[in-house]
Amino acid sequence: MGALQPGLPSPNMLPQGWHLLIIDLKDCFFTIPLAEQDSISIFEQARISHEMFHQNSKSLMRQFKLTSNEAKGIVRACPQCSHHGPGLG
Repeated sequence: MGALQPGLPSPNMLPQGWHLLIIDLKDCFFTIPLAEQDSISIFEQARISHEMFHQNSKSLMRQFKLTSNEAKGIVRACPQCSHHGPGLG
């Protein structure tokens, strides 16, 4: 191990039985939008959310402030939810 850096805990202070995971921060990849044009639109966020959680149209309208037609369109376009009838959309 190289020289200790200021602000890092001393390895002697860590309990012996603990499992450690060391991450080199230069290897991390951050996906935060740095400019407004890089951010995802509200409609796209709602579509991605529905792909993961399969909310009904009322939930999408409430959470993402979509119109009724936009929310129903997202639900109807989903291959897993579209066959459930008018209950979700």
